Amino acid sequence: MDDPRLKVLLVEDDEDDYVLTREFLAEIRGDNFELEWVEDYDTGLEAIYQDRHDVYLVDYRLGKGNGLELLRAAIAHGCQAPIILLTGLGDHQVDSEAMRSGAADYLVKGQFDSQQLERSVRHSILRKRAERDLHQQLTRISLLNQITHAISERMDLENVLNVVLGQLELHLPIEYGTVYLFNLQAGTLGQAASRLKSQSPTAHMISLDELAVPIAETGLEACLRGELLYEPEVVKTEASLLKKLVQTQMGSAVVVPMMVEKNLFGVFIAARAKANGFSIGECEFLRTLCEHVALAAHQARLHTQLQSAYDELRQTQQAVMQHERLRALGQMASGIAHDINNALSPVSGFAELLLRSEKNLSETAHRYLNHIKTASDDVAHIVTRMRDFYRKREEHQPLLPVNLNQLTLQVIELTRPRWRDISQQRGISVEVKNDFDPNLPEIIGTESELREGLTNLIFNAVDAMPRGGIITLRTRVGAWAYARGGSKTPSHVVLEVIDSGVGMDEETRKHCLEPFFSTKGQLGTGLGLAMVYGVVQRHDGAIEIDSAPGKGTTMRLIFPVREATETPFIEGPTAAVTVPSMRILFIDDEPLLRELLKEILECDGHQVHVADSGQSGLDAFRAAKKDGKPFDAVITDLGMPHLDGRQLAQILKKESPSTPIIMMTGWATLMKGEEDLPLHVDGVLNKPPRITELQETLRRVAERRDGRAAR
Repeated sequence: MDDPRLKVLLVEDDEDDYVLTREFLAEIRGDNFELEWVEDYDTGLEAIYQDRHDVYLVDYRLGKGNGLELLRAAIAHGCQAPIILLTGLGDHQVDSEAMRSGAADYLVKGQFDSQQLERSVRHSILRKRAERDLHQQLTRISLLNQITHAISERMDLENVLNVVLGQLELHLPIEYGTVYLFNLQAGTLGQAASRLKSQSPTAHMISLDELAVPIAETGLEACLRGELLYEPEVVKTEASLLKKLVQTQMGSAVVVPMMVEKNLFGVFIAARAKANGFSIGECEFLRTLCEHVALAAHQARLHTQLQSAYDELRQTQQAVMQHERLRALGQMASGIAHDINNALSPVSGFAELLLRSEKNLSETAHRYLNHIKTASDDVAHIVTRMRDFYRKREEHQPLLPVNLNQLTLQVIELTRPRWRDISQQRGISVEVKNDFDPNLPEIIGTESELREGLTNLIFNAVDAMPRGGIITLRTRVGAWAYARGGSKTPSHVVLEVIDSGVGMDEETRKHCLEPFFSTKGQLGTGLGLAMVYGVVQRHDGAIEIDSAPGKGTTMRLIFPVREATETPFIEGPTAAVTVPSMRILFIDDEPLLRELLKEILECDGHQVHVADSGQSGLDAFRAAKKDGKPFDAVITDLGMPHLDGRQLAQILKKESPSTPIIMMTGWATLMKGEEDLPLHVDGVLNKPPRITELQETLRRVAERRDGRAAR
């Protein structure tokens, strides 16, 4: 047939009028109408509720109720098909009321023929369809505006996609929606969001795929070309990705490519339980919507990436600023260290000299001198540690395998007097627990530094628990490195110190690693955590701090797992080193140091000439060379007015390249750490000088000098 058959329902209590209407319809171009007749109000309303007809002809008089009431009830129920009221009254008031109530048309019985009936039916159907199409179009435009407005207020990709799925579920509506994002480099689709209407509101997010799927294996390759796919019957689809919709009892689906600048950004899939459930208009609406969504999602992804890059940059800047602050402090401390070491050198040196040279010392004197020597060495060690806030690991510093589990147990035992005995004396109980990974790999580092850092963390944890509590020391693998074959090896390990103390607020947490920052008042120096920070940095590690007021603190140290590299053997100083007698020139602007070194060197059988400045030392060196009695070695201070140690060494090496030059300075460790050793210097001694180190340095430079002379 040229035209589809139109189903007509006649609600009429007069059989003669039914017969007349049937004849009229039969006269209209053959069998294009299929007429159904019901006789009363209730049966007619029930039939209308079933929504099986294209048009309804309703008599005004129906006994129990009238046609106007049935019209209102049908429209109130959501009837979309046109209703034509048939009346024999010729009452214009009834006719007008029918039109106001939603009737598509009205006909007066006895005043219309078959042609008028056909025209009224067809025009009513066309008008109703036009109204419905216009309403759907306006609804979709409104929905499009609503969605675009909603996603424009969101800048993260997940929220954008979830808002779109939620709005479509409520207003289009759809029963299932999902979005896959396309990875251009890998050629894969990965599910980013999904929503199933049948689930409870708290469980809207579902996932059909956990891993990315190559698009060539999904059956959706046409989306790469920007083509929309419509599958009216999902059970018959060949696309593997759409076959999974059968699990959610979906009958039909639309697959819309999300294109950005002619490239596939993602794929949107909408589904309904009903087969052939989408109209052409709905498919086109989804295509238009996805153009907006793709652009918004692309912008959201760029915003997220930009925000991530900004956060990373900000963290890097903060780390650099922190490092520079610590570096400035360390450099300032190194300058102070020079002056302290100059003042400390005579104390340590003369004490050591007395202990070595004076054989008739009483036991008390010997003990006191040892105390003086130990105390001065401790001061020197503290001064050296002031630089630990910023310095990098020195190249010559040996790195050895360290078992963090064993090291932690050692520190627990070493600190036991602090966390157990002293705490018990104060009437509180501090318990230390360990939670070790027995298969923890070793790290490469300096055991003494790691031990000192962990000790500081335990002491801090004890101080943070004024009423007692529990300290937990935990080790575990923090990250893994995956090989191509699927095997994995530990890449980082974690050492955590967890206390149940008072915790820190956000402001304290941000600044606790800064030098001299302390919450302990006069009881704290603010250097402990700064030193720990330096230790971790020198081991290429990182510190994470989790804390909140009243919830304790977790200090998390993260170290990389690396293989040990060969470290050249550095011969240490030996006791009672025998050095042949030498003529030595010693230059220093500190009188006590000149006297100390002269005494030490002469006790070892050397001939010593001292000078109080760089210029006087240079004059003495030239005079001795002119007299044919050149010096075998020169020991000079670094920091001197007018002509300093570097300048003097350069001049001496130019005039006598074979003469060994040893530089002694309070900046010795700094120079080694910064690779700042002058080119014309053969050795460096730190202040305060140790006799064995002095002897060993003289031995080495003498051997190198003799070796050059032999060649």
